[in-house]
Amino acid sequence: MGGQKKIIAEADLFTVTMENEMYAHMNINYLQLDTLPKFKDGWAPVLNAMTTGKYFSTTGEVLIPNFSINGKGSGETIKLNAGGEAKIHLNIDWTFPLNFLEVVSGDGQTVFRERLDLSKTGAFGSEEFQLSLNLVNRTWARVEVWDIAANGAFTQTIYFSK
Repeated sequence: MGGQKKIIAEADLFTVTMENEMYAHMNINYLQLDTLPKFKDGWAPVLNAMTTGKYFSTTGEVLIPNFSINGKGSGETIKLNAGGEAKIHLNIDWTFPLNFLEVVSGDGQTVFRERLDLSKTGAFGSEEFQLSLNLVNRTWARVEVWDIAANGAFTQTIYFSK
């Protein structure tokens, strides 16, 4: 209970043989780094991105390279105005046609889901989305995007202060 939690993608690999197709079953964490770190400089940039929530997780077919709520990105804390107005901005790149985008938020007791139908998208697309939602009395929010083959990506949480 409490605390600012992160969701780390992982893959359960029970065996590794020539018959396994590992990539198709792996969830990957895409770190949002300003520059590619050099191995000789250590793990600090990678660990910092993971501990602060500066990443999104995906199976690879759906990417969310940019995401913000009221100008703040994953892992950050913001204060919504009294009306709970939230301007959500994200860029999505995808392989298969998309199915839906969902803004998932909560107030500490209940989880809320606002779904946007994306079934009219085609294959191999890229688009910028801007949504306006009322997130009054919520304490956090994140975004998920799913395609027609049930491949998905999700952002880390943005927290709201009082």
